[in-house]
Amino acid sequence: MKKEERKNRFIEKLDKSMNATNVISGVHNYCDRWCERCKFIRRCRVGLIELERSDNYDVNGSEFWEELSAIFEATYDMVVKKAEEMGIDLSDAPNVEFEKREPSEIETEAEDYGISVYNWMKENYEGFQNLALEFAEKEFAIPDFKEAVDVINWYELFIPVKIRRAADGLFKDDIFDDDLEFKKNDSDGSAKIAIIAISRSIEAFTVLYHQFPKHEDAILDFLKRLSIIKQKMLITFPDAMSFKRPGFDD
Repeated sequence: MKKEERKNRFIEKLDKSMNATNVISGVHNYCDRWCERCKFIRRCRVGLIELERSDNYDVNGSEFWEELSAIFEATYDMVVKKAEEMGIDLSDAPNVEFEKREPSEIETEAEDYGISVYNWMKENYEGFQNLALEFAEKEFAIPDFKEAVDVINWYELFIPVKIRRAADGLFKDDIFDDDLEFKKNDSDGSAKIAIIAISRSIEAFTVLYHQFPKHEDAILDFLKRLSIIKQKMLITFPDAMSFKRPGFDD
């Protein structure tokens, strides 16, 4: 399939999702991006597009990257078109110097956690696979082991990304502070889903602790890190858990 055909197909999908009548506005802004597990996937503009995406692409193959390139180009073309309709010339953007923000302590701790867990899971992949097969052969085995591994894998890098976005809302600048209320709400929403992801990861590691005893020292270390990060998040973003996420908290 040619790139132009891919672009047109993506635009059609986007138009379809934008015109869907049962979509919950903003439901995708503060979710965990786990679309296949989300009960709102058919009421979410991002979810509707994901439903129509092919699951057969090999990330190491050319077709995947051609599809991704077409999506990026289509998105850019649509942004340019929308800007022209609003009388905005994107080529005449002012030369703005952005103030560099150093990551906070909690961001650094979250990033270190994510990288450490990623490497640990990768190093012990074979052991996890063997244990999963062992549980699968048991007649009355509770399938919580694989679920725990999936949860940890999904959130390991999601947590630092959302914490970074939440922290960005606390950073004061002269460019994006026109709507401080929006920044505060967005910061709290991002912090809330990060805290939820941390809590789910703690529960998942607790499962591994009981089923993977030879790695209890590493697991206890991850549990300690997550607990510290969670407490700091609750202190740094005291209104986060009161934030109402569209759809999820209605």
